[in-house]
This record gives sequence, C-alpha cells and structure tokens, in this order.
Amino acid sequence: MGFYEKIQSIVGPEYVSNSPEVCRAYAYNCFMTYKYSVPPEYIIQPQTTQQVSEVVKACNEYKVPLTPKGPAGGTGSGGFHHGGVCLDLMYMDKITHIDPISMKAVTEAGASYFKLSQEVFKAGMMLPTTEYSCGPTVAGSIVAPVVAFGKTRYGRCCDTVDGLEVVLPDGKIVTLGSLAYENSNFGPFYRYINGPDLVNMFVGSNGAYGIITRVAFGCQKRPPFWGNSFYYWTEEQTAEMEEFMLEATGMEVFDIHLNDRWKFDALFTTPDGVTHHELNFLLNQYPRDAYFFMQNTFCAFSQEELDEKKKQLDELCVKCKGGIMGPELADTLIGSFPTMHAPVCISNQVMKPLFDMNKANYHIIPDSYIYPTVKFGEVFRKIKEVYVKHNYWGFPTPAILDGFPMKGQAICTQTWSYINTRDQDQMDRIFAARTELREWFGAQGGVHEEHQPPNVPAYAWENQKSDYQLGQLIKKALDPNDILSPCTFEMEVK
Repeated sequence: MGFYEKIQSIVGPEYVSNSPEVCRAYAYNCFMTYKYSVPPEYIIQPQTTQQVSEVVKACNEYKVPLTPKGPAGGTGSGGFHHGGVCLDLMYMDKITHIDPISMKAVTEAGASYFKLSQEVFKAGMMLPTTEYSCGPTVAGSIVAPVVAFGKTRYGRCCDTVDGLEVVLPDGKIVTLGSLAYENSNFGPFYRYINGPDLVNMFVGSNGAYGIITRVAFGCQKRPPFWGNSFYYWTEEQTAEMEEFMLEATGMEVFDIHLNDRWKFDALFTTPDGVTHHELNFLLNQYPRDAYFFMQNTFCAFSQEELDEKKKQLDELCVKCKGGIMGPELADTLIGSFPTMHAPVCISNQVMKPLFDMNKANYHIIPDSYIYPTVKFGEVFRKIKEVYVKHNYWGFPTPAILDGFPMKGQAICTQTWSYINTRDQDQMDRIFAARTELREWFGAQGGVHEEHQPPNVPAYAWENQKSDYQLGQLIKKALDPNDILSPCTFEMEVK
C-alpha cells in the first residue's frame, strides 16, 4: 500500500486529493508573499482528532512533510516550501462548549474566528481579539498569531487561549492547559497549571511542534454600550501621536486603529480628480490638512461610563494637539464594533478608484512590522523615504498605512496597496521597496507580526538567535524526522 492509498483508508477517498489544480489552489496566498513557489502534493481533510493522529503517523512512516493550512488569506502556516501534505481542518469546525456563566468556550481547530465569535456573542460574551477577517481558523491564528481588533486592551488572539488539544509529531494526542483537566468537576477554567506554560510553546510555532485540534478560550462579558472617537493629526505631528497612543493604551480603550490619508483620498478621488459624489457628504468631516486618522473604540456597561471614557479620550486628544472629528467617517467606512471582522465595505470602495486608475487586481501587504510605539515617527519617515524613492507614494499606487497600537506599548504597522500584477515595472518597484525596508528594519532589531523565514528574511530569527537555537532543539526532540512544517527552523529553504 502506497502513501496515497494509506491516507484514503484513514480519511476516506473523498477527503484526499492529489490533483495538481487543487494543490495549486491551496498554494495561493492573497496577501503576504504573492504566491508560493512549491505547492503541496496532497490535500488531506480529516474529520476527527484520531484521523489527524493517523495521518501524522503515516507521514512519518512514508517520510512525507506535512504543513497545516492556515487561515484564509495566508496567515497561518509558513507555506508549503517542501511540498508534501497540506492538512486542511475545515471539517473539524464544531463548537463543542459555550458556558456564559464561567465565560469559557471550546471549539475544534478548524472553526473560523467569525463563527466562534458569533456564537460567543449570542451567549452574551465576546472574544475581544477577533481575527482580521471571516476566514481565519482558530488554530491558524494561534500557530501564527496576528494583531486583531481589541488588541489595544487585550493583546493578540492567542492571549485569550486557555487550553489546547494537540497531535504531536509522532501522532500522540495530548491536552494542555485547561483542557488537561476539562473532565473534572471544575471544568476547563485556567491556562496556567503546575509547571511550565506548555500552551505557549505552540503559540507562534507555525505548526512545527504539533497539530492543534481543539482550543479552549477564556471569553469576556459583552458590554452593551459601544462608542468610538475619531481624531486626526498632521504629518509633522508624529511625536504628539506617539504620546497619545502611549497614554491611550494605558486607558481602558478597546481598540485603536490608525490610517494615513491615502486610504481616504482613494475614496474621494477619481482618475480625473473628481470626487465621488456619493461620498460628498463626508468631505466636510475630512480636514484637508489632516494626514493621520485614528479611530478609538471603547465600551462600557452604562451610558454614563461610556460618556466618561469618550470625554477622557477627547481631553487626551486636545492635550496631544490632535483634531477631534465626528463619528461619520468611521461609522460610514470602517464598520461597527464589536461584530465587525472584515472591513469589506471600505476595501471595496478603495479598490474601485484604484482599479480605474491603474487596473489594480491584487491587494498586497508586503510586510507587517512590530516595533516600540515610541518609534512610530522614525519608522514612518523611513517607510515614506523608501516608497517615495521607488515611486510608490501617491496615485496611482498609494502606499496605505495601517497601524495597530497594542498593549505592551508596541505597535504593528502594515503598508499595503492595490497593484497591477500584469505590470512588471510595478512588481519590480514594490519588491525593491520591500527589500530595502527589510534591510533597514532588520538592522533596527524589529520583528514581524506572524510569519517566519523563509516568508520573511532570516533576520527575523537572527535578531533573536538564542530563541531560534532553543526552538531548533525542541523541534529536533519532538520531530526527529522533521515532518511537521519543516521550513520553520531553516534560515533559508534549501
């Protein structure tokens, strides 16, 4: 019996494919790296943890590498750089436990964050750090954690995880954190058991240490009152913005989301410079000297508490020499919290004028950087310098800044655009800009939001070499055949 027949006997013939067309479809990544150079050779869709265990054992027997599929949009696995198996957990999406009393939820790993968050929401709770679109799975957002909405107060998605069920590289099934004692009288209630925090070993592991099959979350009671404040600063006021973000992060602000003016200029502008008439009512809310826009979302358990939080933020904005705007821009273009997961409304409206100008067909996020909030101005000026040099600043290919201040006084920023992949000059310029920025950012000691080499440069490991070396030791001990996500601890793909 060969490998393909073995897998068919485990999951069933309809849940495995080696079709080149299907494998190429799974290899596509619509964000970070444009496309993978090595598609998987097999797509396997198990339905149970036991099947995952048997698939992993078969991969060891036949020496076939296995990489778990991450969330839709490319965040998750590091890519199929060695071919082999793509493990798709889409059929393992059951939400098995929701407890609004103890505010806990347990789900299979293939459930999307959107599905889980909506079920939690219906029970009067919330997962404060919901993933940045509907597609990502809960497991994918743990092995490659992202900065999501609610990160200013609660941190990353993985910070709400209480427990895991994991299939190790040899096929053994283990339960960690709160799931280690889920069948006790108390139930799964606390991540930190006696001994080391083994849950955290799998956070950011890229699937190299094991395949996550179930996740336990600690939820929050959902406040009934929500509001937002919208502020702006000029391009020269980065120091004042840093002061605002540092202080606001210490307050009870649910989320801060930062953009530069290119995001909104694209909404109001057509190739001939005419404004979009359907958005004209917003123009008086959009000061022309404004460059940075900041949406602050906050929540409360009473109207009085909500009003006081808004007052405190407004006072802080004035102290930091910002401008106070009404909520119209945010309410019209950004979406409503806390149920908004993907800002599709604004993405579509930005895409239309850029397609008219440039025949843009691809949403590219070349990189997603994390660095100290107090360094925002320095990083922004470097980003602008490099993008201007490569003629990627302003229409028809604006570099749009997204910023996500989070607890711990760090900030994640992305500079994204819509490009025409059929225009080789555009492609050459965007990747030349990315290379130059990576070289500078790596020399400063920065880190990337989620991806690891080879999707990002080797400095992502070289800047933290002792962590990398310990990670290699753990990987070798758990996975001597280097079966799971084998690219994870290689500085470069051979």
